[in-house]
Amino acid sequence: MLLPTDVRQSLRVTTWGHTDRYLRHADSLAFTEVVDAGSSDLLKQDATYTLRRGLADSSCYSFESVNYPGRYLRHADSRVRLASDDGSALFREDATFCARPGLGGTGVTFESLNFPGSYLRHHASEVYIASGNGAVGGFDRPQTLTADSSWVLAVPWAP
Repeated sequence: MLLPTDVRQSLRVTTWGHTDRYLRHADSLAFTEVVDAGSSDLLKQDATYTLRRGLADSSCYSFESVNYPGRYLRHADSRVRLASDDGSALFREDATFCARPGLGGTGVTFESLNFPGSYLRHHASEVYIASGNGAVGGFDRPQTLTADSSWVLAVPWAP
């Protein structure tokens, strides 16, 4: 799935009943939160990323923070967080996600480069990479994995 690069984007949740929520970072962790025209400028910036060619694979993608340039979304212990590029191969792999057709039937799903079969997924307003092979009730549960790992590229909240 080919996406535009070097452009600002916001990622909107596609899960029924939560389509007003967007991927954002706060205190260096990734969350989903309701964002609308009345939201603060900080929230709008936190919910906007520059979509870059993947740091570890140029056919995939990395998400650079708009308000913290040089910091990217990456996973560590399954939790997605915002971190500075330390130049390591592990960082580049953790911060690279490959675009797939949305598992929920719409949008796009982002698969972890270094954990194939694990997808950028929201659960209880927090964002993880998950495969759906975990315990019932946890972030890696199989229920709603397809819906919770599909996103829509939206007009950026911070121009």
